[in-house]
Amino acid sequence: MLITRQKFTEEVESLIVTHKVDVISAVLKTCEKNNIEPEAAKRLLSQPLKEKLEAEATKLKFINRGNSSQGVLPI
Repeated sequence: MLITRQKFTEEVESLIVTHKVDVISAVLKTCEKNNIEPEAAKRLLSQPLKEKLEAEATKLKFINRGNSSQGVLPI
């Protein structure tokens, strides 16, 4: 069964609120539950979820926005 962007977002948001998990974990759990490869989830992410993921990844230093407009993985 295919999942819509809206349903995916609702499931992720529900996990964040009810189980107090971070955005990355919620996205991965939702992917696992729906048998979706995490790489394929990109098309299912709403703009607010993308922004939350980016903020969380930056906070965790998974990406470094620095002076460039592209994310850079720290070495």
